[in-house]
Order: sequence, then structure tokens, then C-alpha cells
Amino acid sequence: MFKCRWFLTILFLGILNLWGASSVTFAQADYSLRISQSVSANPGEGDVCLYLVLAKLDSVAGFDVFVKFNPELLTATGVEPICRFQLFNYDFSLPGEVRIIARRHDSDSTYLSPLPPGSDTLGYISVRITSQDLLVDIKAPVEFSDDPKTSYPDNRLIAPDSSFIEEPDLELNDGSVFIRHPLYGDVNDDGYPNTIADAIFFINFLAGRQGLTPRQKANSDVTRDGIQASMSDFINLVAIITEN
Repeated sequence: MFKCRWFLTILFLGILNLWGASSVTFAQADYSLRISQSVSANPGEGDVCLYLVLAKLDSVAGFDVFVKFNPELLTATGVEPICRFQLFNYDFSLPGEVRIIARRHDSDSTYLSPLPPGSDTLGYISVRITSQDLLVDIKAPVEFSDDPKTSYPDNRLIAPDSSFIEEPDLELNDGSVFIRHPLYGDVNDDGYPNTIADAIFFINFLAGRQGLTPRQKANSDVTRDGIQASMSDFINLVAIITEN
């Protein structure tokens, strides 16, 4: 009986050790690359910035990124570095795709030391939001992806010895843009659409005496034709007010 208990104890401890060894595989990655999450924007808004943030336990000399999103909702308008890179190339010529290749040094330029351990904002992708009526609030994913036209992982870091750091050592965290549905007719953005105050606010804008915030501009598309703050929108706003 004693030998049986002793055997079961050893077996139990062995299972715990095996579980502990296997659990290391699921530990948090040493490197994490993420895109801005839950960025809020309005239809028609431009230059909405999605930041690339890298957290690392060791130095990094560069990165490759391939990002995809719905081109019917978002259009890339630019890519800019924030950290210094000797080589920084990007391509957003295809709708819904952005590729970035960055190196701290290349063969034809002055050497820059690798980025040290810690957290760095590498740069950002700017996008324009569609001005079409989406009917409801929509969350537009912005995701790390692999290009089927390439035979290698498209999202990776470059170590100081020029080796690649990929998944699972590199954890990739997707981002998104939350597109707020406009309150059409609420041109002054006070929560009450189609009022005399909205018409006066609109007149002041058309006369050049008043600017519009991205939210007010989205709300001004009374005709919902995707052309914001137009004379047609103003005429329709006045018609709605007089009918009420």
C-alpha cells in the first residue's frame, strides 16, 4: 500500500513537471508588434493615424510589415517613420494593402545602432475613412497578414545579426478603426438634428465664418450622397426644417 502511494506521488510530480515544461511554449512572446486599437473616426475623415508600436526584450535592427484592411472602408494616404531608419520603404499602391520595410542601417549609409530593449513607436499609417453612409457604427479591422505572392513570412523583425524574428517569438496584435455613424442634420453637433441652430451654423460655414470638425462635417451630409457640407446638403436641411 505504501509503495502504491509512493508510486502515485512520483507519477503526479512527473505530470506536473511535464505540464510546467510544456506551458513554457505558451509564455508571452519576447517581442510584440501592435497596431493602434479602437481608434475612433468619422465618415469622410482623413489622416487618421494608426501607430506601429514595438515592445522588445532585446535589440532590434529593423522590421518588415504587411497590413491589410477593407478598401471599401479605409484608404491608405501615407506612411511615416517616427524612429530613425537609414532604409524606410513602403508601398500602398494596392487598395487595402500596406507594406513597410525598415532597417536601421544598409550598405550605402551611415550605421545606426539597433533599437535597444524597451518600447518604441516605429511609425504610423495614415488612412482616410469612406464618406459613404454605412447605416450603423462599424469596426474596421486593420490586420497583419501574409501576402500569398511571397514565400516567406511578411511580418518579422530583424535582429542585430541580420537573422529574422518571427512568430511565435514575435507576437502580432491587430488594430482597428471604429467608424461612428453620423447624426445627419446635426451640423453643430449639439445632439439635436435638423434645427434652426443647425441651419445658422451651416450658413456661417458656407460664408467662411465657421469651420467644421470631422464629426460636424460627417453630420452635414444631409443628402447622404458622400459629399459633405455641400450646398445641396444645406438646401435639404432647410427643407426638412420647414416641413417640420
